[in-house]
Amino acid sequence: MEAAPLASDETGRLFALQELRLLDSAPEARFDRVVQLAARFSGAPIGIMSIVAEARIFFKSIYGARQAGIDLGQPSRDYWFCSHIVASGLPLVVADARSDGRFDEIVSSRRDRPILAYAGVPIRARGGQVIGALAVLDTAAREFPESEVAALADLAKLIEEELSPLPYVTTDALTGAMNARSFENTGSKMLAFSDRRGRSSVVLRADIVGLGHINALHGFEVGNRVLVEAAELLGHTVRGTDLVGRIGSDEFAILLIGADAKAARLVIDRIVVQAVAFNRGTSRPYSLAFHLGGAVHEPGEALDLAGLLVTAAPPHSSDSRSARS
Repeated sequence: MEAAPLASDETGRLFALQELRLLDSAPEARFDRVVQLAARFSGAPIGIMSIVAEARIFFKSIYGARQAGIDLGQPSRDYWFCSHIVASGLPLVVADARSDGRFDEIVSSRRDRPILAYAGVPIRARGGQVIGALAVLDTAAREFPESEVAALADLAKLIEEELSPLPYVTTDALTGAMNARSFENTGSKMLAFSDRRGRSSVVLRADIVGLGHINALHGFEVGNRVLVEAAELLGHTVRGTDLVGRIGSDEFAILLIGADAKAARLVIDRIVVQAVAFNRGTSRPYSLAFHLGGAVHEPGEALDLAGLLVTAAPPHSSDSRSARS
C-alpha cells in the first residue's frame, strides 16, 4: 500500500495551520454542533473534523465514535482517508474500504470494528489551502448520495468561517449561552443550510417570568443565578445540533434545526416539565418560569431569523405557557 501523496502546496498548507494555531491543538466545542449535524443529516453514526498535520491526523471534533466502540486516536497521515482530500483538494467518497487498496491498513488494523464507509469534503484556510476535512464514517458499507456530499460541503463552509487565529467572543459572559450577535450570525447560516436541504426549522423564545421582580426582591446576584440556571435548563433540553442564545436581559432564543411544529411542541413540553421539576427540587426563594412562543420556517420562505424572533415572541399574558411550580 502506497502512502497518500502530499499536497502540491504542502509548505504553504503547514504554514496556514501554524497561522491558525491548529497544529497539535486540542478538540474545541465550537465545532461540535456542525460535526453532529453532519452525522445527523447523513444518517452516519460517526462525524469528524480532522486536521492533517505533517505526519499524523488529529481531530478537532468527534461525534459518535465512542458509542460505536471506536477509538480513532491519532492515525498516521500515510493511510488515513482525509490525507487524500488534502492531496487532491476534492471530496472523497468510499462506499466500502475493503474494495479500495488505498485503505487496506485501516481495514486490517481494525478487524474487530473496521471503518468501511467514508464521505468527506475539504476544509480550507482563507488562502485556499486544504487543512483538513469534515467527514462522516460508518462501520458498515454504504453509499453516500451526491445530496449528502453537497450537505457536507455546505457545513464545511460554516467551519471555515469559524476558523480564525484571533480570539473572539461568541458566548454570553454570564450564562455561557451564545450571545445575541453569535446566535443571529450562526443561526442565519444554519437556517439557510436546513432550507437548502428542504427541511423546516423552528425558532423558540423563552423569556424568564418575573426576573425584574426577583432582582428587586432578592438582589442582582440572585437574578444572575436565575439567568445561569435558565440557560443550563434550556441547553440540557435541546439537541446538541440546536442553538441556544441569550438575546436580551431576560430573553433566550432557541433554533431547532430540521424541526417542525410537532417537534417544537415536544421541546416546549420538555421545557415546562424540566422547569416544574427544577422548582419542586429546590428550596430557593423564587421559581424559574418561562413565557414561551415559537415560529416555524418552512423551506422556500424568506430567510429572516430576526423576523422569526419577533414572530416567536411570547405574549406576556395569563394564557402564555409558563412553567411555574
